[in-house]
Amino acid sequence: MPDLPPEAPVQRGNLCRVRHPRCVEMRRLGGGVPAVAPAPNMLNWHPMQLHPFPEPDAPELEHFMLYSRGEIAAILARVGRERTLVTVYTGGESEFCITTILGVDADFDEVTLDMPVAGPAQQRLLAARDLVFVVFFENVKIQFRAPLAQASGVEGRAAFRVRLPSQMLRLQRREYFRVRTPATSQATCLVPTASGASRYESLRLLNISVGGVAVLSYPSLFELPVGEIVRNCFLDLPGVGPVNVSFQVVNVYEDDGDSDGRRCGCQFIDLTPQARMMVQRYVNRVEMEQRRAPVSAP
Repeated sequence: MPDLPPEAPVQRGNLCRVRHPRCVEMRRLGGGVPAVAPAPNMLNWHPMQLHPFPEPDAPELEHFMLYSRGEIAAILARVGRERTLVTVYTGGESEFCITTILGVDADFDEVTLDMPVAGPAQQRLLAARDLVFVVFFENVKIQFRAPLAQASGVEGRAAFRVRLPSQMLRLQRREYFRVRTPATSQATCLVPTASGASRYESLRLLNISVGGVAVLSYPSLFELPVGEIVRNCFLDLPGVGPVNVSFQVVNVYEDDGDSDGRRCGCQFIDLTPQARMMVQRYVNRVEMEQRRAPVSAP
């Protein structure tokens, strides 16, 4: 096996095998390492790998924050159902314990988690006044905080409770999380037919992220050549509204489902904070709808 990049994780169960300097040092000292989900196949490795330690409070992470109470509760409930390991930091990067979510009660605004077995870990957990929770779930790094933990029990099992977080950080392993647009409520992109013209061509949106879009065009009606920069376009995103964007065409392929169509990958240029927020809101909405959709029988 070839040498891995400095922070590339190796898939070995549920414990962190990241070649991150802090993980290496903690192993050298004989300590444990935080729990993370199994890493993706190394063929899909991306330079932006996520470390298992808490992310700092930084303005550039604001657009990755989730504030919807219902969505936060739904995500934590799924983490619990999948029995995904959660790392709880009780004081710096070297003091942590591993737990799982036992239940989420949105009505009582609380989350119940499994109590650590070790006595010292229990003491640190219950004495801490700022708990940071980190979990890797479905290739996304999830992080949230709680001011304190309260000892509890579930069916005779030792547990602890924290308040349902009011905000949650979600970081994708890739730089941008991309979703396919639903066919039931079709999203479109209005592209000017000529520079400065008032006539627009409506193109079907195939997928979207805060980094760009893929659209379906027909050369017989309208063509988007590679390298073309198109300004003053409008994304029509159901449930969100129109978003003014500019983009550059980076690739063009024949569409598998339509021999006359061309699949055009486009990268956003100079996306404003307001436009970025609206696109991210739409991506989050579509992702949640797709996860809630029933799985059809084969």
